[in-house]
Amino acid sequence: MQLKWTNLIDLTQTGISKIKEVPGVYRLSFLNSVDNKYYVYYVGQSENLNDRLFQHLSGNETNPCCNKHLENYNCYFKAAAISAQSDRDGAEVSLYLHFKPSCPEKIPDVKPLEINFD
Repeated sequence: MQLKWTNLIDLTQTGISKIKEVPGVYRLSFLNSVDNKYYVYYVGQSENLNDRLFQHLSGNETNPCCNKHLENYNCYFKAAAISAQSDRDGAEVSLYLHFKPSCPEKIPDVKPLEINFD
């Protein structure tokens, strides 16, 4: 499945406001100032990307690992719209396998979907 990913966007209220209320998958990353590289620390999916991304902002985030990243780094996200739940599940598994995020949560128990990552 060929996904249309957003550019890298600041994980801020202003950045998230650029995202429509559509179903899809996303990944959260941080910029490591030591090597100036981006690292994915969380991947997820939602029926409403806009609402879900707002839940990741500091003060709303319930995942302690994600909170640590929000407190210590400049964080960013990329998102891609996917309407079907089964495709979102498979894409999320592929994101986990590809990026091996440091703040994992529940991974869908489905076969990975072949997707592009950029």
